[in-house]
Amino acid sequence: MNLRAQPQVRFRHRHLLKPVTTTALTTLLALTLSACGGSSSNDGDDDHDHDHVHAEGGRLIYSLSGSADTLKMFDQTVTSEQFTSTTVATGADAQLVLSNDGVTLAMLNGSDLSIVSSGLEHMHGEDAHAHAVATLTAAPITDVAQVVATTDHFSVLKNDGSGLLLEAADGEAVSGLTLPNNLVYPALALQGGQFMTFTPNAVTPTNTDITVVNADGTTGSDGLIWVRPNTDGYFAESMTCADGVEQTAQTDNFTLILCGDGTLRWLISGYVTVDGHPAGAGETLHVTQRYPEAAPRREGAIGEVTTGSTGFIENITGLTKTNHEHSVIAAWSADQLWLVNAHSDHPHRGDLVSITGENFGDIIAVTTTTEDDAIALLSNSGKLAVSRFDVNESSNPVASGETAREQLGAAAAIWSTANAQLLAGAYEFLVVNSATSTLYEVDAHSAEDDYHLHSTTANSNLNNAFSAVFAHAAEEEHADDDHDH
Repeated sequence: MNLRAQPQVRFRHRHLLKPVTTTALTTLLALTLSACGGSSSNDGDDDHDHDHVHAEGGRLIYSLSGSADTLKMFDQTVTSEQFTSTTVATGADAQLVLSNDGVTLAMLNGSDLSIVSSGLEHMHGEDAHAHAVATLTAAPITDVAQVVATTDHFSVLKNDGSGLLLEAADGEAVSGLTLPNNLVYPALALQGGQFMTFTPNAVTPTNTDITVVNADGTTGSDGLIWVRPNTDGYFAESMTCADGVEQTAQTDNFTLILCGDGTLRWLISGYVTVDGHPAGAGETLHVTQRYPEAAPRREGAIGEVTTGSTGFIENITGLTKTNHEHSVIAAWSADQLWLVNAHSDHPHRGDLVSITGENFGDIIAVTTTTEDDAIALLSNSGKLAVSRFDVNESSNPVASGETAREQLGAAAAIWSTANAQLLAGAYEFLVVNSATSTLYEVDAHSAEDDYHLHSTTANSNLNNAFSAVFAHAAEEEHADDDHDH
């Protein structure tokens, strides 16, 4: 299971997107806990030695490796037969991508894309209940190369270089949107109704140009990315990623891009201009920055993320968005963990790799909770480190509170990106190891309590798990949302 985290922010408009103020993702997996301690079970006989009730449950939904079947599920909304099958047919090695409200998922079977409901649309209120997992699209969208979550949508890249934006709620295509026909990565929706597009560089096609466009495909007479040098003035420009784009992550107004050479580019979408800006004062713009040459530091590319006065963040392999109110995104690799956040018209960053402790091994997965600002790191030796984080008065992300560390199963077990996946709930982390057919649940009672290994469940149903998502019941805050439930 080597499914990378995808961008997650909220943007509630059907058809042509308009400027809105997005809200934080609030997917709930509220936990009512008492006297937690580890327990183990086999093949679905979950004999927890204490009460642990999931008030509003989530569903671990996964596809299988090497064989066509239906999507499988570990269902927390029920108390018995939690490991079960759905009726949604899928091919072997189907890739799953969770929507940003946690309710639907995109299922990519080879090059056929379907939108699937987790059945958790109505898990809040007095009549909270779950539905069956079901396909929402009447027929698959064909010839699809890649799909990512962006705002309240799924963004689709087709094999011919064209792109689509789908409503995550029902899979309906957004109308009135003009995107380039030579995309190399799915377009991302941004705050303000514009889109970030990724196309081959005209001089060096292996590099990727990053441009902000309006919904009708135009860039405006001055462009839509404003570059702020360290010294005077602003100018409009696109960004470029060497060796293409590997991955992106988004918060409400902050986008981080991982280039193929392991460097990062960033864009802030909520910057309000000051007096003297060429666009005028009081305008909300997309901004990035260029660092001029300064010994001993090389000339920085537009939008490259620095580590201060000495260099740049490089050799990154993964990005993970968080739900922190200050637009924090994790950039990480086997031996790095940086938290980068948007602050006014520039980013700040904090090095948090120390939370792994000694003899942790290589980091293979990172994720964060949706209700509690906690980040978890999984290693290739089966160790899990969990720490809460915050942004200090200097706007630098820092670790907060105690770090919890757990050894999940035997240290000699096989742990790699091919067989292990780390997923998050509101106050919970799930770890699936398909090599050992084991599910680990690591949770906390509340934002004040420490994380701990709650249960270890061995079940043969996990043996061929390939791509997994942890769907959650979204809190009802959709007064401005025209989704049809």
